[in-house]
Amino acid sequence: MNHKIIKIPFLVIISILIFFITKYYFSEKNIIFTNKSRSLFLTNIDNNNLLTLKSDTNNIIIYKNDIEDFKKKRKKRFWEKLISNND
Repeated sequence: MNHKIIKIPFLVIISILIFFITKYYFSEKNIIFTNKSRSLFLTNIDNNNLLTLKSDTNNIIIYKNDIEDFKKKRKKRFWEKLISNND
């Protein structure tokens, strides 16, 4: 019984906090402020002054076919010799 009495105030406090947070988040004042800050941010960006870098990532991947080397180095097991047609 004691635990239930202790949990009730916590649940009430948490529910009140959630209510006020959602009320502020969806308020007209907050929506207007958010839209203003976004529009100011977009107007402050000047795309003409941005530097563009030349791409230097062409042909940087070297493709190797190491499967045959791996197969040669790997130790053959007894059951593989039974299954293979080559030996």
